[in-house]
Amino acid sequence: MPNTAEKRAQARRVNRVQAAHAAPGAYPKKGASSVASQNRQKNRSGYKRPRTGFFERYPVASVAGLIIVIGLVVLYLQQNKIGPFATPPIAQATCDLKTHHCNKAPIMTIDKNKTYIATIKTAKGNIVINLDAKNTPITVNNFVFLAQQHFYDNTYFWRVEAPGMTSPLGGASTLQLIQGGSVSNVGQDANTIPGYTISDEKVTGSYTAGDIAMANTGQPNSGSTQFFICTGDNSKYLAKSYTIFGHVISGLDTALKIQPKDVIESVTIVVR
Repeated sequence: MPNTAEKRAQARRVNRVQAAHAAPGAYPKKGASSVASQNRQKNRSGYKRPRTGFFERYPVASVAGLIIVIGLVVLYLQQNKIGPFATPPIAQATCDLKTHHCNKAPIMTIDKNKTYIATIKTAKGNIVINLDAKNTPITVNNFVFLAQQHFYDNTYFWRVEAPGMTSPLGGASTLQLIQGGSVSNVGQDANTIPGYTISDEKVTGSYTAGDIAMANTGQPNSGSTQFFICTGDNSKYLAKSYTIFGHVISGLDTALKIQPKDVIESVTIVVR
């Protein structure tokens, strides 16, 4: 029988042979192979994991599709003026109350579906007017703008027409009206006041008592700040070339008391 020393030497030889043929790393347990060992062998043999996602399987098509989607989003934003393509807001006009000069005509800000009530305050009482925003939005927008800018504060009712009076334009009066909104107490405002004009609008009405209309120079589209209130029926005397933009709902008796050079203390606007 081999002696004990010989058995130990043989065992060592067997261990060296096994160690020489073993893969680097931890030895697998006897009778089983580890998953890590199998994966390492697959990798050594050129094994590749299958591509399961769409982006991995079709990279070119995926990038092209993404570019198309981005392009469509940008086009939508441009067409609808959203986000970075939104139209910047237009600055509203302003008026210098020392010179009564405005830097431009007002932009449209009123809502034609709302009701605008103007109150003209004078020392003889108030004149309250329902403005016709629906039919004359340009003229009402202009009047509201000037009132809110306090343009009319301390301006004049310079012209008073009534049968039996002498018209400030010369001759006997045939009209019945008061004209105001002038910086000058004789109505002779400079061209720099307010520095712009507005477009005429279709005349609805016939200049009967209580109607308020935009004054002009006699030329088309020459209205700006001055207006007149009919204190009687002028339908037989006035051509329909002055935009009627409202009607007195209270204070017509005050209008009948107005005399030349009476002051408009203020014009306030209420929106309903």
